[in-house]
Amino acid sequence: MSIKSCVSLYSLQEDYLSGKRDLRSCIEAMGKNGIGVDAIELLPDQMPLPGMRENDRVLSMEVVDQWNELLEKNGVIAQSYGAKVFTTNYANRQLTMKELIDIVQKDIKMAAQLGFRVYRTGILRKEDIALLTECIPLAEDLNIQIGCEIHTPRGIHTWYTQEWLEVIQKTGSPAAGFVPDFAIFSKGLSESAYKRILRDGGHAEILDKISEAHAAGEPLSVEDVKKMGGNAADCSAVGRLGALIYDDPEWLREVLPYSKHIHGKFYEINKDGFEKSIDYENAIRVLVETGWDGYISSEYEGQRDYFDIGCDIYMDPVEQVAAHQKMIRYFENKAKNK
Repeated sequence: MSIKSCVSLYSLQEDYLSGKRDLRSCIEAMGKNGIGVDAIELLPDQMPLPGMRENDRVLSMEVVDQWNELLEKNGVIAQSYGAKVFTTNYANRQLTMKELIDIVQKDIKMAAQLGFRVYRTGILRKEDIALLTECIPLAEDLNIQIGCEIHTPRGIHTWYTQEWLEVIQKTGSPAAGFVPDFAIFSKGLSESAYKRILRDGGHAEILDKISEAHAAGEPLSVEDVKKMGGNAADCSAVGRLGALIYDDPEWLREVLPYSKHIHGKFYEINKDGFEKSIDYENAIRVLVETGWDGYISSEYEGQRDYFDIGCDIYMDPVEQVAAHQKMIRYFENKAKNK
């Protein structure tokens, strides 16, 4: 039993968008001749393979063979397929449940064809629970897990998670599970957000108090910040933190038996080697104590906080992912050596 390494290629989205990297070079940077992770996570609608945007979602065997060769050459496996369910393909109506089931089932087949072990999806509506429930038998036949993401602002103890948990327990199928996202353990402002707000005219002493109040479970309001002499930039920190939550990492024990994959969300690894805004230490401690055997996928999202100074200026995502992987191992070893 061990925590295995993975990278969401979402982390390299700006390098991909700007043309600095293509899909092949993204995987090469993460593989055995780069960072050296065990697996990759792909958002197919963001970095599509040839033919992947077609309605039938069927790839030629030539493309599948090229994909498998690319993975083998770089010493990585296909771990998580990041799916997105679109309900508005037509301008004048929503898709019917029958149409959605057909689309998702085709998507699951393609994910399995590419060798992915997890079909990661977010539940945005109660109707999606019924949709995904209908797809469980197919996923089971294809030996792939439908992993619904537990993502802020919805945490472990919300209907979002609990209703899917009921489905998992009722069906008893290993093809239904979760993908916890570590942003549900947010303690305060990230390094990247902190720097961005300072550039916008915020005040360090006020931002520190806002973060401390969030970590203490007593968040400040905009009016509180104004009374402290805060300006619009300082007040924006309240809105940022309002979209984040802090679940008790101990609650992970309730969903880990149904989780093969975790999103290691992070915004910026600081000069000391840590993501200060997320409680990685306690979350990883729980993983070690439970003997959890799965993949943590580095998911870097801090680049967007640098767009104010130019879309081509941001922390190097490869360096950030490497530092994030190092931090995970640090906390894992610390927990094991207690």
